[in-house]
Amino acid sequence: MEANSTSSGSMAYLWFICLVAACGGLLFGYDAVVVSGTTSQVEKQFSFTEAQLGWFVSCVLWGCAVGSGIAGPVSDAVGRKITLMISSIMIFISAMWSGLAGSADQLIMARLLGGIGIGAATMICPLYISEVSPEKHRGRMVTLFQLTITIGIVMCVFANWGIFNFAQNNADSNALSSFWKQFAVDENWRAMFMAEALPGILFLICAFFIPESPRWLVKNQRSGKAESILARINGPRKAATIRAEIEETLNEEGEVHFADLFTRRLSKPLILAVLICVLSEACGVSVIFYYGPRIFEDAGLGLSGSLGGFSIIAIINFIATIFALFFVDSAGRRKLLTVGASGSMLSMLLIGTFFARGIMGWPIVIAINMFIAFFACALGPVKFVVVSEIFPNRVRGKAISLATVFIWLTSATVAQLFPIVEANAPPGTLYFIFAGELILLLLMVKFLMPETKGRTIEEIERSWLSPDRS
Repeated sequence: MEANSTSSGSMAYLWFICLVAACGGLLFGYDAVVVSGTTSQVEKQFSFTEAQLGWFVSCVLWGCAVGSGIAGPVSDAVGRKITLMISSIMIFISAMWSGLAGSADQLIMARLLGGIGIGAATMICPLYISEVSPEKHRGRMVTLFQLTITIGIVMCVFANWGIFNFAQNNADSNALSSFWKQFAVDENWRAMFMAEALPGILFLICAFFIPESPRWLVKNQRSGKAESILARINGPRKAATIRAEIEETLNEEGEVHFADLFTRRLSKPLILAVLICVLSEACGVSVIFYYGPRIFEDAGLGLSGSLGGFSIIAIINFIATIFALFFVDSAGRRKLLTVGASGSMLSMLLIGTFFARGIMGWPIVIAINMFIAFFACALGPVKFVVVSEIFPNRVRGKAISLATVFIWLTSATVAQLFPIVEANAPPGTLYFIFAGELILLLLMVKFLMPETKGRTIEEIERSWLSPDRS
């Protein structure tokens, strides 16, 4: 309940629209893992080098950087809802094109297109949720986005597993046509990619049933419509107050341009957003999700064991994110990040030590799952929560867009370099580097990051814009 003004009906409506918007995370989670089930087949079919394999894995992330970069201006111009629908269409086309790609170049282009759509969705979804959610529930609602990412990962792990087993069981079958034999058996990576079209079209359908962001509507002189949406979430009396506060902060801000992000009064939230995006993403999580089965095979597990270990990762990731859902609004952003970064750092030290000393098998699986648990309960969701909270209304879309670009640039760089570094550096080196990077994240939380729980977006905006913060 939001104070005394949010009825159970309006809370149900809030949950509905936030869950629908958060489904963009489901697509991201699915896409983040689908490539891990295809790398060995695609690498062999197209004779990729380590650098080419890194490009195949990371190209979608470079596309995500482009998508998140353009999504801000686009969403400011046409609205959050339409931008979400455009991104879902791009993801659907990418899934179909990837499955039908006739060459490595076509596959790369299809993945890039999907990356643009996913980048746009992962920028807009937490932005939209933060703009419709009351301050008391905002952290939990934005964390739904991270939760749907974990659901997408679980879905993809089991979809890949099902497709792989179908291929194994029908390897010698004569009942399938030549097309289906190639598509689902001999080159079953195609079916893995194309399966993403189903959640893509589902997301598009659901997006029709959510309203536009009330803060975007007020910004675009449609206050009446905005207040009606706010009333369904907060009740009529609270809705009028929120609308007036939004209008007041928009008037206080004056005409804010993208270039204003680089002025003294807004440089602090921008620096904070970039740092939390980079440091939360450079901790090695993209290596685990994009190369998980390969890491487990390097650790001495067979194909069956690597798939089993990776499915455990997906489940642990989901469970730990539920923990964040319950505690992000009560414990606060700073405390969660401190616990998550500390645990992730210790886990990476453990993983690096195991590889360096040749301790293989299930000890590495356990250590990796420890890292995933700490990441999922804090680093994964909290970065989206904080970035969605700290920017002024007029420039929020562009600002979050810029900050989100750094998530993808960081993830793409790590994914691109992993096969090369792994092949040339001593065992365990990368994991020690990731542990050192997490120390930087802890220092950032301690010295630069304010607590934002329980504060309205407008209150947070005023704290950055006031003269004593410049």
